[in-house]
Amino acid sequence: MTLFDNILVWIHLTTSTFWVGGMLFLSLVAVPLLKKASDPASAQRDFINLAKRFRLLVWGALALLIVTGTLLLSNHVDLSESLENWPPALLVKLTLVLLLILVSVVHDQIIGPRVRRLKRKLTCELVVLEKLLLGISPIIGKLTLLLGLAILLVAVFLVRM
Repeated sequence: MTLFDNILVWIHLTTSTFWVGGMLFLSLVAVPLLKKASDPASAQRDFINLAKRFRLLVWGALALLIVTGTLLLSNHVDLSESLENWPPALLVKLTLVLLLILVSVVHDQIIGPRVRRLKRKLTCELVVLEKLLLGISPIIGKLTLLLGLAILLVAVFLVRM
């Protein structure tokens, strides 16, 4: 590997650490702390502000991960070969990355805004589907964390082949 490749790997690892570390922080520190807050409405506003700021950084990190990952791809495969000749671990990683992007877009652009609107309503005003959406939202957030961790695990297998 060249110096350029090593710098790309470092950027890729640092960016993925930021992404997954941030998700771990939100899930394991921020959410439990805010759930114990004495003023739930204020805690919810604080969490939304924190998540919005983090989301901007995450999408920037994702763009950087895609660029560095694309540039590093040729270290693992001959790009002129058919996908069926690519290492299975690489195909799994790319599939998980696409799934993570899809889940993140749905969470950030569709579910998140709807949940924020629903949380302004009284519980007795909510219909069944709205209550279901409120219940699913945190699960989808956790799913992005699990996908991020799975991508890291598959990456370990990929570099150890």
